[in-house]
Amino acid sequence: MKSMKTTLMENKWKVVLSSLLVMLPALSQWIMKGNVSLYPAALLATHWFCLGVTLLDHKNREQSPKALGLIFWLVPAGSMFFGMISVLMDNRGNKYAAVSALMYFGFGLIFLVCGNYFPKIKQNRTLGIKIKWALENEENWNATHRFGGKVWVLGGLLSMGCALFSEAAVTVIVFFFLVLLTAIVPCAYSYWFYRKQLAEGKLEKQRVKPRSVFLTMALVLGVTAFIIWTLFSGDMEIVYGEDSFTVEAVGWTDLTVNYADIESVEYQPQDPSAAGSGGRTNGFGNLKLSMGSFFNEFYGDYTRYTYESCDSCVVLTVNGETVVLNGPEDEATREIFETLAERWQG
Repeated sequence: MKSMKTTLMENKWKVVLSSLLVMLPALSQWIMKGNVSLYPAALLATHWFCLGVTLLDHKNREQSPKALGLIFWLVPAGSMFFGMISVLMDNRGNKYAAVSALMYFGFGLIFLVCGNYFPKIKQNRTLGIKIKWALENEENWNATHRFGGKVWVLGGLLSMGCALFSEAAVTVIVFFFLVLLTAIVPCAYSYWFYRKQLAEGKLEKQRVKPRSVFLTMALVLGVTAFIIWTLFSGDMEIVYGEDSFTVEAVGWTDLTVNYADIESVEYQPQDPSAAGSGGRTNGFGNLKLSMGSFFNEFYGDYTRYTYESCDSCVVLTVNGETVVLNGPEDEATREIFETLAERWQG
């Protein structure tokens, strides 16, 4: 059996080339703008770590070259992909819609490529769907990866389809559930195949430790709670002072505006920029709130602190810059407008 050193020497040019591709976006940024970031170095360390961990498993030294190629090229492809997104984010115009679409398309493409290679992965503990019943039975492993490959390819195609609806709020939820199903369905199939083998008398029932069940349930509940918190967390409240008002935000930085700096206050029953393309450039956003710095075709660069549940908004011009605010419902938004209009005029 090959040693880890032998395998690395046989693939030394892949290691060198893939490492250069990981660093290429950073090199381009440095040449064009003089920017230096530690992010590419972290990616390179991740790339080497993945290679090392994979090749430490002696079974992977005899792994299918195509399957092993995923480890060599996945991180470099990700680095190039996010480098492309960074270039788009540096440009104005309608590029932010393209960024969202590219994200969905890129992740979908990763699922599709990985799914296509799943059936080629031999049994090991670092690559593929590492579920208990597959790791302990080669027939289960092969069946799980054939089925899982189809699921990942389908999930990848559907995720890529999300790019066509990248500006719709519901697309985030659809994409999330696609990722969740892509992860869960192959694991459920592996367990079903294990039960099928038991029924056919091909296996003896495996004893599951209570500790393993507890840890698995805790992990599932923890991930579910985190996802729900991420999608619906955050809050904000406008506090009015004598000379200024402050949007006190939970989940993002507060915003303070002096009344003397306000040039105009307008109430809009429907956000006039809602139909245009654009997106968040820096901030916090989920199914409840949008807070931070944004860009769209209507306002250009602007600041937004709004609830997703309300279509109306208050548009301020502050020292030549646009600030968009609202409340959780139209009545609260009208109250914000009336209060700000009164204090601004006073």
